Amino acid sequence: MSVFTVYCHGTGFDRIKGVESNELVGWFHSHNGGVEASLTGGAVGIGGYLINDGPGHSSEGRGVDLPQQVNPMTGNAKTNLSLKKVVTRPTFADHAAGKTGGQQKVAAKLRGNISGQGWDENTQRTVNIIQDLKFDKGQAIATVNLVGWSRGAVTCMRIANLMYEVFKTEIECNIFAVDPVAGADAGKKMDDTQVLHSNVARYVGILAMHEMRSTFKPQDWSRVKAPATKCIFLPMPGVHNAQVIVGNPPESATITRNLACGLLQAWGTPVTDTPFADLSSPRAMSVAYARLVLSLSEHKDYETESFKGRKGGGTISLRRRDFATHSKMDTYTRGGKESYWINEHHRACFAEAFPDAYDAIFESRGSGDIKLTASSRFATFFQAVHGNAPLRNSLLAKGLLAGTGDGSLLMGLGAGRYSNQLNRSWPVSSQYFPLHA
Repeated sequence: MSVFTVYCHGTGFDRIKGVESNELVGWFHSHNGGVEASLTGGAVGIGGYLINDGPGHSSEGRGVDLPQQVNPMTGNAKTNLSLKKVVTRPTFADHAAGKTGGQQKVAAKLRGNISGQGWDENTQRTVNIIQDLKFDKGQAIATVNLVGWSRGAVTCMRIANLMYEVFKTEIECNIFAVDPVAGADAGKKMDDTQVLHSNVARYVGILAMHEMRSTFKPQDWSRVKAPATKCIFLPMPGVHNAQVIVGNPPESATITRNLACGLLQAWGTPVTDTPFADLSSPRAMSVAYARLVLSLSEHKDYETESFKGRKGGGTISLRRRDFATHSKMDTYTRGGKESYWINEHHRACFAEAFPDAYDAIFESRGSGDIKLTASSRFATFFQAVHGNAPLRNSLLAKGLLAGTGDGSLLMGLGAGRYSNQLNRSWPVSSQYFPLHA
């Protein structure tokens, strides 16, 4: 068993609520083959994955303890420090044994929600279990995959940092992080929320484009340093939970989950089912992304008509986070905010599904229009756009296709060529970065 997978829930979520809400992290740990590793009474039980319940979660009365109330070295409930230890502070031996505080019952859930209390314990517990499995139990762990959302996504980064301290590059890490939010100023002041060391081979981060709460600043390229990691951030429309729970727009969650499945399987996690299997092709992904293009308000045919919503279907207009504005979006996506691409995964899917049309529209240095016909070298693309309204209408809305009086379509040569070249684009040639499950 060379691959071990760690699932980190966000604030307020846990192994019960995550599954009941059909949230991404809960879905994956309920579809991970094998059994979960355990820590009880100081004894570690062998398993292929681990679940970290989120700080301030709501299932305390349903058999799931708040993480800050559990000793990360033994798995037992914490006991209160003696008055002497409170005054003199815990010793090194106390810290090594996880005896750094008591149950802290007063406002424990509130402190978990506000400050993330409990994520230190989740980080320590995870690395403690991995050490025991590898060195004491002989479990051949060569790769650790980490999946998390919100504060849980940042917990994945913190675990990878601690693993670097313990194992250096002996264990390879891969991270799938959905809208990593540390909360308050932790994302600016804590080094292990910002740095990916050389033990992290691959990092894919989903960034919610429209989450505007001031305390929900994401760990994006303005904060994260990853000099030795194949790292990419994918902007995705919607607010903070739109990528993990199917809502509005639904494609943000369905694309994210199917992509996560493909990546985890490529990284060695035994996922037992395929979420949203209808998206398991580059063409299907391209159509889903086309619906997202139509859901945004950046082009004249779909801009906000009134406070009630857009012409494109009544979705309430949303402001964008700082990273997704004109001045910064081109750090993440070829062409920036006004381009056709939602993110670099979108561009890679379209290029794979329609290579000839992609080259003609987005890479050609020619000019003028070509009429799309069933007998041209663009026959596959012709059939796709004629048979699929979202794909056709999204390209029309961006001025990449044009209608004619006789009902046919014209394709603009070089109409979508964007000048900026990204340092971090989707690595399509890598077996570890599939486009879908």
